[in-house]
Amino acid sequence: MNASDAIAAVSERLVATGFEPISGRFKVAAVSFDFPAVLTGKPERGSDLVVVIDTSDNDAIGERGVRARQKLDALTMALDVAEWRVVVTAILVGPPLPPATVEEITRTCRVLSVSQATLDGRDTAPLLDDRLRVLLPLDARLGEDVLAADPLGQLEAQLRGTPDGRLANQLIAASLRGEDEVRRVLSRAIEAAVAPGLTSA
Repeated sequence: MNASDAIAAVSERLVATGFEPISGRFKVAAVSFDFPAVLTGKPERGSDLVVVIDTSDNDAIGERGVRARQKLDALTMALDVAEWRVVVTAILVGPPLPPATVEEITRTCRVLSVSQATLDGRDTAPLLDDRLRVLLPLDARLGEDVLAADPLGQLEAQLRGTPDGRLANQLIAASLRGEDEVRRVLSRAIEAAVAPGLTSA
């Protein structure tokens, strides 16, 4: 996957979860900024501003990524001047920047990295989601299977067929009333189980 396709894949994933792309040059406090992609959060995440940086474009990022860091510094300063209360996230797509450069960038904004390897291959969606996890809504992070899970049903399935079916039912009922009630039911069951032995002793 080439750089433009990789940036498109990242942008499309964010748009699918509600982010809105900003077309053309992005301007803050009369200063224009040119990034491969800029996105803003939907109303409930309106404080999110995401900029995507192509780390394979040496002309754009400069030696060791210094130019990219300077652009991000200028962006955050312009946002402060314009009094835009947003959380800036820089997504670095492509080859990794030097750790020292990334550390300097993290002083002004949140940094996520998406390597080329993340987007190469057949099933790249889970890997991409893992990289973008902090920006994705909870249902996307957990997945439909987890959200559709029925904890009580799972407990019933696990207890089904146990030697003491009556105790299993009592525990399921107790679980609806809280942890303390489960402890009480278990305690009574244990006492009842050991009582005959104690009596005979």
